[in-house]
Amino acid sequence: MAKFTRRQLLLGGLGASVAATGIHEALRLRAVAAQQAKLTQLALQSPDYIETTVNAAIEGDLEATARVKEIQESVTFTPPPIPYEREMSKTLIQCSRLGTEQYLTGKFDPNYDGSITSLPTYTDRLNGFTQAASIVGPDEAKVKTQVDLSAQALPDPLQKSFNQVQSTVQALAGQTVTLAWTTPVYWGFVLTSEQANILVFRGTQRTNEWLQTVRAEQIDQSKISGFEFKGKVHEGFAGIYATLANPTIEAVKTLDPTIPLYVAGHSLGSPLATLAAMDIALRVPAIKDQIQLYSFAGPRLGDPTFVSAHHELVPNSYRVANLTDPTTLVPPTAIGDLVYLHVGEPWEFVTSKNDVGPHHYISTYRAAIEKEVESNQPRDFPISGID
Repeated sequence: MAKFTRRQLLLGGLGASVAATGIHEALRLRAVAAQQAKLTQLALQSPDYIETTVNAAIEGDLEATARVKEIQESVTFTPPPIPYEREMSKTLIQCSRLGTEQYLTGKFDPNYDGSITSLPTYTDRLNGFTQAASIVGPDEAKVKTQVDLSAQALPDPLQKSFNQVQSTVQALAGQTVTLAWTTPVYWGFVLTSEQANILVFRGTQRTNEWLQTVRAEQIDQSKISGFEFKGKVHEGFAGIYATLANPTIEAVKTLDPTIPLYVAGHSLGSPLATLAAMDIALRVPAIKDQIQLYSFAGPRLGDPTFVSAHHELVPNSYRVANLTDPTTLVPPTAIGDLVYLHVGEPWEFVTSKNDVGPHHYISTYRAAIEKEVESNQPRDFPISGID
């Protein structure tokens, strides 16, 4: 007969106790589930319960709608002292497009210096401006692309080099080669002229930028450094602008503070421009009264405290939005305890392309602004009648 030590008996007893406890808990949970199912069945057979539940759900929807309206009306909005300038808006939406081209050119051309004059959509409209700076992020983009060597038609001396590479790849039973490199990340640029200065931020281009865009947490000044703001703002947008704040402020400090400074951006560039406008107003007070903010296709950015402070610091702010663009509807006004509102006088238009993407594209905004169809007047649309 096997002998057991006291330690073995204790451990065995402990194991049996744990097993018994586990079985007891499983039986208890099964009994609770059975009671829950029974109560659910009884409730669903009660007309009074069903009526009460349905009415509560309907009331909840109406209450949520009323809450959103109350939040949106909580901030007193005063029209900008300086009227919206259509010709400048056309210039700024073109600059927003150039910001995208600047980033993409820098991504694929390691020798590119950030100059916008060589970009595809540069026009004579900007001939009076001189580029004072490029806004470059502290990070680098990692680029990787596949090259089909059999289809390459490159000028000498590259063709000879590629032919040699092709022979090597063919010897390894392949026709493509992967090229990889890193480049600086361009976020925008600064232009100056005798009449005005322009600061533009580009829109979303990279996957991590999209991820930052959809994050809906809020932070206040105590949770982030590098720039100044009031109230609470979207954490993702604040995190990106914090990396760009110092080069932005340094560039602005070189500008003539006696002429207008137009700050603009499309898509992700919109909240970056909005944060920059407040940051500049707080950190470069000499130019504060010259700031005019034009945001295009921008999401909501901050809470009522932020929006009220922004309207006070940067009263000349204008928000251009396609009413079919879903980006302008996020984050929702209320997400639990979080509240988000737009900044600026709304200038809106309607362009429908029967798809989500084209409603947001910069080409859609540029076409509408060039045709001067955006308006700050109420539209005579059919309405549901629900307040």
